[in-house]
Amino acid sequence: MRVLHVVSSLNVGGAERFVIDLATEQKTNQKMSVGILSMGLSGEPLEGEVIKNDFSLYLHSNVLSIRKIIQQYDVVNIHSSYCLLRVLLASTFINNRIIYTRHNERVHSSIKWKFVYTLARYKLHKMIFVADKAQTNYLKKYPQFINKATTVLNGVLPLPLVKLPCENMRLGMVGRFVPLKSQHLLIEAMAKLDKPLDISLSFFGTGDLLEYNKSLATTLIPDVPVSFHGFVNDREKIYGQTDILIVASETEGLSLAILEALASGTPVIASDVGGNPELIKHGINGFLYPYGDTEKLIELIVLLSTDKAMYKKFSTNSLQLYRSSFSMKICSGNYLSAYK
Repeated sequence: MRVLHVVSSLNVGGAERFVIDLATEQKTNQKMSVGILSMGLSGEPLEGEVIKNDFSLYLHSNVLSIRKIIQQYDVVNIHSSYCLLRVLLASTFINNRIIYTRHNERVHSSIKWKFVYTLARYKLHKMIFVADKAQTNYLKKYPQFINKATTVLNGVLPLPLVKLPCENMRLGMVGRFVPLKSQHLLIEAMAKLDKPLDISLSFFGTGDLLEYNKSLATTLIPDVPVSFHGFVNDREKIYGQTDILIVASETEGLSLAILEALASGTPVIASDVGGNPELIKHGINGFLYPYGDTEKLIELIVLLSTDKAMYKKFSTNSLQLYRSSFSMKICSGNYLSAYK
């Protein structure tokens, strides 16, 4: 089977990283011929990962160019709404299977998107959602896709379980500095501590709000060790120095950062939004809290940071959940079923 994955760019993002992991599993263990079509620019951060894994790489956004590419593949798996219309137009009168994976829970409702989804109703063979809640919300708006819709939970490749030694309890956040990721809420929560704790913060990622968050940390928590690492491609490095992952997002599909935390045995404290409750079972392998509630967030941080027995239980349960439900082997098998 020849599979082409289509992404909007090869910048750092959960969907882009997931595509590379899925493609790796498909090529290595399912013996597929895999290509990746990016509508971004040459030289983007994850381009090196694509080249290293020897996938066929295409950098095009023109409909005619896309048409020539997709003619070479049996299955075209679109991973971004940005790419959807162009691939649908390019695939006219081409007999291959068009799959659309929605990686977030937001439902498009403008006139433009109503037109796009009218076209998609006739062209798409399958629409994949990464969380049950996302599928439910979408079908309320577009019930005509009920027979094409399915949920396939994301997966990640295995990660090492070794934590680098450190005296501090290290809180980590992974993601682009954009409004919906809400990194500022962790900084504001830490400012509510009644007394100093042996805790440090690490932020991994870049984006428009990076400098704002740096300034906020300097102003609100000058006595807390805070590191802004920028773009880090090595996930072993990220989770090797992260003891607790914090996810403060306003919305999520099925968070790749949480999946990576599960695979590395790292407990998570996450906002109770999107697909987060499908990954974090409150009090079993981590904690959930209402989005924006910094009082509750700091309460849970203190609790997990100071209870070693609870921390060990959460770590063990996270790893067990990953192995039973969220390995890339399981995920890629479910994708293969959707393709067929």
